[in-house]
Amino acid sequence: MPRYARLFQIPEEVIDAWQDALRRSDLEAALSLWFEEDSVSCVLPDGVRLVGHGQLREGLSGILNSRPVLLDTLSSISHNSMGVVFVDSTEAVRLGAEFTEPALYINMTIVLIQGTQGWQIAHLHASQVAKELVQSPSFAGDHGFH
Repeated sequence: MPRYARLFQIPEEVIDAWQDALRRSDLEAALSLWFEEDSVSCVLPDGVRLVGHGQLREGLSGILNSRPVLLDTLSSISHNSMGVVFVDSTEAVRLGAEFTEPALYINMTIVLIQGTQGWQIAHLHASQVAKELVQSPSFAGDHGFH
């Protein structure tokens, strides 16, 4: 399936575009950020595993469903090694147009691969974390990669 995605020169641009697409409930923009191979995978905060572009489309469609999602980054760390970047973050997830109180908190690891189309998402793993743990000084930025 040919897609005409923007060529991202640095990984941070992909993360910003991902957050922007979720905020705008733009399914096509969100999907355009994923690596072309059908081995892409996404683990949602509730444990549901999506493998391949078909499942990814279906899963993200259900999440976005005309409802914006705001990821408010509380902490983030990344590691880069030979064309692969791991970004691990803690996010406050706000749902709906008002973006009031967070609906949940997640730890999220995104694996980006540099290919002919620039940087793209190959894997995303999100898991829910208790609000009390997020606010703990000993927790901030110390939850490790998924």
